[in-house]
Amino acid sequence: MVDQYIQNKVENFPPVRLEVGHFNIDEEKFIKGLSLIKESLGEFAKTIYSSDNMICWNRNYGFLRDPFYINILNDKELSLTDKAVVWRTYILVYFAKICTKLVGDYLELGTYEGHTAQVLTEKIDFNRLEKDYFLYDLFEWKEGDDHSPLDGLFNKNLYLEVCKKFNKNKNVKIIKGRVPDTLEDTIPDQIAFAHIDMNHWVPETAALEMILPKMPIGAVIIFDDYGWYCYHSQKVALDPIANKYGQEILELPTGQGILIKV
Repeated sequence: MVDQYIQNKVENFPPVRLEVGHFNIDEEKFIKGLSLIKESLGEFAKTIYSSDNMICWNRNYGFLRDPFYINILNDKELSLTDKAVVWRTYILVYFAKICTKLVGDYLELGTYEGHTAQVLTEKIDFNRLEKDYFLYDLFEWKEGDDHSPLDGLFNKNLYLEVCKKFNKNKNVKIIKGRVPDTLEDTIPDQIAFAHIDMNHWVPETAALEMILPKMPIGAVIIFDDYGWYCYHSQKVALDPIANKYGQEILELPTGQGILIKV
């Protein structure tokens, strides 16, 4: 009976594919090149994954078979960028869920429009776990600022809109201001999970110095920009701090870095 169940699963496991969006490319030339790649793959062209500066094939993409992530890709309200980074989102959720078993609160450093945080609040019941989820961001960009001038940061109502997005989540704490200044005043005593995505090495290194000592064994930090060459200053600056605490950051194909405290 078990063998038959597995056989049925194997026979009903069609290939899936995804083509969404990339960054830092000449789109016209990229489309031509991708067409040639797909032509070279033969039957495996049915398994192409082209998104977020990754081109893969002959993979299972289990998360693309999950209704939760399918809904993200089909959500007409989400930006193309939010959809393009779906593999990053899957990795983030996976480790965030594991950390629910640890003592400590959650941090999001670089909240932007709140998409990542919203995904986590849909997957994790922070109220039931009696954990707080702290969201940090400047929620603006001014001339001369070092962080990336993302389009959403020019929305003068960004902070209020993010607050509204989480107004029913009493365990979500939204903190406006510059890290590490805001972190110094509000950092929880124990931290189980942190997602760091501030697009600049200065606040990220300062945050890492503050966060690591407050993490138990098994706690996780996901660095969104760690593996991207355009943000290589972050890898150069973060590695020595991790090493100082006897830790190591693993670079992932998605461009993320992951530190699991040992």
